[in-house]
Amino acid sequence: MNKKKLIIIVPAREGSQGIKNKNLTLIKKKPLVTYSFELAKKINEKNKIIFCSTDSKKIKDLATKAKINASFLRPKKISKNLSRDLDFVNHTLTNFYNKGFSFKYGLILRPTSPIRNINYVNNAYEIFKRNKKLDSMRAIIEAPLTPFKMWYEKNNIITSIIKSKIEEHYNAPRQILPTIYWQTGNFEFFKIDFKKHIKSISGKKIYGYKIKKKYSIDIDNLQDINQAEKYI
Repeated sequence: MNKKKLIIIVPAREGSQGIKNKNLTLIKKKPLVTYSFELAKKINEKNKIIFCSTDSKKIKDLATKAKINASFLRPKKISKNLSRDLDFVNHTLTNFYNKGFSFKYGLILRPTSPIRNINYVNNAYEIFKRNKKLDSMRAIIEAPLTPFKMWYEKNNIITSIIKSKIEEHYNAPRQILPTIYWQTGNFEFFKIDFKKHIKSISGKKIYGYKIKKKYSIDIDNLQDINQAEKYI
């Protein structure tokens, strides 16, 4: 078995709801998925494989041209709107395992998050490798809204979505409420430990790596594209 330190997975399925062929959408004259390919190559790990998990022959050809491994396509049945990340991760791990490759760590770089700081990602990787008790790590920012003022609704009756020790927290000033963080799609590291497949990407102990808000852009509509072009 050829043991590798890191597999970087760029998940780029063909379908999308908000923007047609989103992963191939041009931003600054480059396909969106290309930005993840370029950053993956800069990550400080020599013993790595970069793989594009896609069900699209067009994206596979683009990846191959960029010298990114796309040696097998992802099945359509796990490339739908409601498909889970664990599906494409295990599909990738199993196929490489059958080819004689296994990995200690994994990293997901989503094409929809093209604004990244390579120093953040490399520093995060070093922290993740050093802390043996971590199961995964993901990029976070301070949440723009607080769940302490959010509600469930049924038959026009609302109930708070959370419980807290703060009396009527939904009426409390924001300054005394706990700081809440929002997960971004910027990067996500996870442990594999050379297994053929894993039961969870996140595990139980998740490290939150704080990044600046401008790196949290997630491409979902034309407004997001315009915003991304400003930073790029």
